Amino acid sequence: MGAAVLGVKDHCGWAVLVAVGGTPETPRVLLRERVTLLADPSLPDQPYHAAAGLELPEAAELIAAVERAERTAARDALGAAARELGGDGHEVLGVALDLGAVGAGRMALPDDLATVLSKHHFLHGAEGELYHDALMDGARSAGLAVSRYDFKQLRDTSAHVLGPGATGRVDGLRAQVGTPWTRDHKDAALAALLTLEAAAHR
Repeated sequence: MGAAVLGVKDHCGWAVLVAVGGTPETPRVLLRERVTLLADPSLPDQPYHAAAGLELPEAAELIAAVERAERTAARDALGAAARELGGDGHEVLGVALDLGAVGAGRMALPDDLATVLSKHHFLHGAEGELYHDALMDGARSAGLAVSRYDFKQLRDTSAHVLGPGATGRVDGLRAQVGTPWTRDHKDAALAALLTLEAAAHR
């Protein structure tokens, strides 16, 4: 039934998944769901903030535990979505993820944990990277190729690559799927369309 790409917009502890097929001119939403990226209620969804008041060994242990849980949850969620799409006859080409503030080059996190934990802006950057990395590793563990985009520039990138009407067409997908169709859903769909377009020209 054609190719599909999973677009993901993540937050601390959860993410929106939108699978898109078709073409940039006639996109179709094949799947839309919100998934949990941290299923263990005993673990904090912002581990760097939670670790800021701990001794370094304890802080490192807490962050590592959250990392492991996130990677497992990301692998399971993305793998389940890919299997569902495959069962419906779609060839899943991969996953489209956000670069994040660090990946987009706007912030460089220090290498040592003590410095990260000492500055509030580093805490926020590290939290975001934790989930971005978990999704990237989870996708690859599920056997899915990863494409990454700067979501802050996503609409400009889409207009340049897919044409000026791409954003409007994605906004209009609400007519296909109903609500919710938030900015998160639209961004995930745009990223997925960019990956579909790139795959079509490889």
